[in-house]
Amino acid sequence: MKDPSMEQTAAGIANTRGIGDNLDFSDKEIAVLRDLASLVGELSARPVEAEKKRNWTALNDLQSTRPMIFCDPENGWNEIITQDRIKCIHPLARVWEMSLRKEIFWGTRMKDDRVIEPYFNVPFDYEDTGYGVSVESIGGEDGGSYVYKNPIVDYERDFQKLKPPRIIIDHEKSRKVFDYAVHVFEGILKVRLKGVWWWTLGMTWEFIKLRGLENLMTDLIIYPDWVHRLMEFLCNSVNMKLDFLEANQLLSLNTGGSYVGSGGFGWTDQLPKPGFDPGRVRLVDMWGF
Repeated sequence: MKDPSMEQTAAGIANTRGIGDNLDFSDKEIAVLRDLASLVGELSARPVEAEKKRNWTALNDLQSTRPMIFCDPENGWNEIITQDRIKCIHPLARVWEMSLRKEIFWGTRMKDDRVIEPYFNVPFDYEDTGYGVSVESIGGEDGGSYVYKNPIVDYERDFQKLKPPRIIIDHEKSRKVFDYAVHVFEGILKVRLKGVWWWTLGMTWEFIKLRGLENLMTDLIIYPDWVHRLMEFLCNSVNMKLDFLEANQLLSLNTGGSYVGSGGFGWTDQLPKPGFDPGRVRLVDMWGF
């Protein structure tokens, strides 16, 4: 079984789905997490963090005076913070410990322009139903390369199987994990229930999962009408997803220390837009990609 603490993207929020409902960390595990969180809090209070925020804001508002440097180990984290260094045993505690250790590494060893913040973000617990077909990947063990076994082999036969995906939120589980994080980090870090629903809203990636990369390239010549039809379906699906997230108040601002786009952070004075209500984040208040 894969260790969930090792399955975090470098700039996102750890996926904790499927870890289970038991939130009974041991006293030793809580002590480990609080000690690490205290160090994160100390790092976040350094004057250099405020300076980095100002510089990111200037960059994104097109007033920058110098390039900003972000070093992202991505799949290299398992070589930087190895499993034997994770002291917690509980699966969720391991995920949280890994997240904190990464913040500390960024602040003490990496020393790039990524801002260390006094927050601990907890994601929503949810299920994405997918497109109604099974997208199978082959390979990928230990972070290695993989290929998709694409479900759309024949457009005429398989396109009709597709359904727009739905997001099903487990609000009770989400609140339970959030409340437990508040208990663990009380007095040290501010806990936020923060959904990160996309890195990119681009549809080519989804097309490739469904149909294949080589097929996409040749279909543009052989089956151009089907390419348009599938892309239109994906576009409508993305818009439905965004409308659902906005209508159900599931969006969180990504205009601060959130990773956005192809390699930077969202600090800006140009968002959110006028009329912003902190209790109801709108799509117009956010970065897309």
